[in-house]
Amino acid sequence: MKYYAMAAALQALSAAVFLFMLVPRASMAASTLLQDKCAFYADDDRTSYNYCVRTLQADRASAIAARIARATAKATAYKISKLQVAEKVPARLDGLAICAAEYAAAVRRLGRAAKDAASGGAPELQEALTLLGEVTGAPERCQEAFEAVAGRQGSLPMNSADWELDDIVGVAIVIMPRKPTASTRA
Repeated sequence: MKYYAMAAALQALSAAVFLFMLVPRASMAASTLLQDKCAFYADDDRTSYNYCVRTLQADRASAIAARIARATAKATAYKISKLQVAEKVPARLDGLAICAAEYAAAVRRLGRAAKDAASGGAPELQEALTLLGEVTGAPERCQEAFEAVAGRQGSLPMNSADWELDDIVGVAIVIMPRKPTASTRA
């Protein structure tokens, strides 16, 4: 039960930070995005603005978004594992197993993407983008696979928090630098 509470708290935190990092235009540069969001957060308080910018620059915003996506994926994976324990219908168990594998892969990929994004080197940034792209669509793939295997046994009980994984991954992709910045070059 303790893990479930922690997973729920991580999901709530991810939703809050995700709202903070929402991207109004996909083409907006990462530095402008951070400045705009920090200005909104600070509400004309220069100290809060400086703190926000320093914090997000110290740990790349794309790495933060990848970590938030990983927390979201872990929470959904935990939910799936709880459903597996309670499930008695073999077809539904098979569908849940497929979803469990999908989310386990997503958690691994997002962990690696966060590390790569934080390092900031050109090959690592490209690898992070590739990994994020591989995770995109995990909720839909899970749902479709579950329905294909479980058939008339009902649909997977996914809620809005489970479906927001793609949104958070999308934020990470949009704000991911396409080349190393001056602060990350040796």
